[in-house]
Amino acid sequence: MNYHIHITQTAERDMISAADYIEFALKNPEAADHLLDTAEEKINALSQFPQKFPLVDDRILSSWGIRFTIVSNYLAFYRISETEKQVTVVRFLYAKSNWASILKTGFPLQ
Repeated sequence: MNYHIHITQTAERDMISAADYIEFALKNPEAADHLLDTAEEKINALSQFPQKFPLVDDRILSSWGIRFTIVSNYLAFYRISETEKQVTVVRFLYAKSNWASILKTGFPLQ
C-alpha cells in the first residue's frame, strides 16, 4: 500500500535554503536544481517502502521513529505513521551538520 507524503514547512524551508546556498553562494544553479530534483525523487519514493531506510543512529531520535534517506550531501529526515499510512518529512539538513542536536531542539517535529 502506498503512503501519503507530507513535507513540513520546516523541511520545505530547509530544501529551499540548501538550494539557495548552492545557487547563490556557490554560484551553481544547475547543481541547485539537481539537488531539488533528486530530493523530490527520493522523497516521493518513500511512498512505496518507507521502512527501507534506517532509523537514525541516536537513541532518543530513534525512539521517536526518526529515519533518514541520503540526498547528495544532505539528509532527509522523516517519520512513518502506520495508522495514517503517512510519511512526514520533518527536516532536510546538511549531512555534516550537527543534525542530531538540530532535530532534538526542534521537537516536536511538525
